[in-house]
Amino acid sequence: MKSLILSFILLFVGCGYYPVSYYSKQSLGENIYVESIVNLSDPENFILAKDALNQAIITRFHSNLVSKENAESIISVSITNIDLYSIADSNNGFANFYRTSVTLVFNYTDKNGNKKTFRNSGNYDFSVDTLSTVTDERRFSAITQASMQAIDKFVAQVAYNWR
Repeated sequence: MKSLILSFILLFVGCGYYPVSYYSKQSLGENIYVESIVNLSDPENFILAKDALNQAIITRFHSNLVSKENAESIISVSITNIDLYSIADSNNGFANFYRTSVTLVFNYTDKNGNKKTFRNSGNYDFSVDTLSTVTDERRFSAITQASMQAIDKFVAQVAYNWR
């Protein structure tokens, strides 16, 4: 059993496996500034997406949020679309499953001065209890989760484009 585990570990070490966050960090560097383009018609949802991106920089990139003057890379994020719609109804005809779709546009300049733009969408499905209404708390949570999905795609794209 021990030899099997040791063989497995050596296989991964020998293959040179690195997680996606390693390559993303190589591209963006240690210090990142997040610039936000606020949609004045929907500022509260924008804050949710920006907070999700800030969280991703810390947890997925393992980098620091810094001022623009101290940044190696600058990421600009904007929300282009947020949709909330019913995807299933109960036997009584009331909506009880919803999907939130968020589209984010990322413009970034990496530490080498390369500029890229990505447009990503994220979805999050959720149900409501016996009430067929969506509370603000559920809506905000769904927007955050859908934003995180779009951000995860961005993390992978940054890693893929690093060379």
